[in-house]
Amino acid sequence: MRFTYSFEKLEVWQKAKELVTYIYKATEKFPDQEQYSLTSQMRRCAISITSNISEGAGRKTNKAQKNHYQIANSSTLELINQIILARELEYIKEDGYHFLREKCETITRLLNSLYNSNVSSKPLNPSTTPLNPSTPKVNYYVHPSAIIEDGAIIGNDSKIWHFCHIMNATIGAGCSFGQNVFVADDVIIGNNVKVQNNVSIYKGVVCEDDVFLGPSMVLTNVINPRSGVNRKEEYAPTLIKKGASIGANATIVCGNTIGRYAFIGAATVITKDVPDYALMVGNPGKQLGWMSAHGHRLKFDADGMATCAGSGEQYQLSENIVVSLSPNG
Repeated sequence: MRFTYSFEKLEVWQKAKELVTYIYKATEKFPDQEQYSLTSQMRRCAISITSNISEGAGRKTNKAQKNHYQIANSSTLELINQIILARELEYIKEDGYHFLREKCETITRLLNSLYNSNVSSKPLNPSTTPLNPSTPKVNYYVHPSAIIEDGAIIGNDSKIWHFCHIMNATIGAGCSFGQNVFVADDVIIGNNVKVQNNVSIYKGVVCEDDVFLGPSMVLTNVINPRSGVNRKEEYAPTLIKKGASIGANATIVCGNTIGRYAFIGAATVITKDVPDYALMVGNPGKQLGWMSAHGHRLKFDADGMATCAGSGEQYQLSENIVVSLSPNG
């Protein structure tokens, strides 16, 4: 009687095996000059997916298994890219493109589920894998290319998009993480936080509710980094308070606090604490004025009073401290 290996029972391996056949048949019609380029690359990618799934299933530790599943997922994404190129070069027709892409996207979804599964060597076919009644329903969205570590806590209605990596962090409800966002261990993120593309949030960072982190802004956690010196015990905390906005490509040097509803302009470098409602620009960052919670410039009169042009809320400036006179301010 033939022995059946554990990887052969995995739905994702079965789908990947089928994909190899589809890719080989599709590339048979490619021009001869592509034999050692696109034809070869697409076939190697397809084989790599099945190979890494099978090797991962045979590994003894969860970490080793996940490493191979991650490589398989990367090969799938690489294959999607090549399928797009094949369509652009008119090597495959539109219906063939959609067929192959759908097959790949199914595999990425299954790999993502396998990666985040506590028992990663079991088949993921819903008809054969019973659900634990005590397991809470997942009410947030994770793109198939994203990686969520087992210890992460994520609130309802949050969305985690392409190529994100969320480690053992705590994330509130209604958050959004754009493409290629990294969130390290022990990071705390409140509710309704918006993180744009290409942002890394390192250990020691706390973001309160309603914070906005613009594209490619930078957070640090060591004042004087050296590759040859281990300073993991010297991480300096950074606190970004409720409602603060940090513009694209800005840098927040660690160990500082960004005040409530502060507004950090694009490319600004923050090297010291920022007051509530402060508008900061430049390198190093200097205060240019004040901003309302609604995101409008505040112009104070001789009595230290200002009204937000957007919301009509009133603010008071006294001894270089701004306070909102709104009950919700």
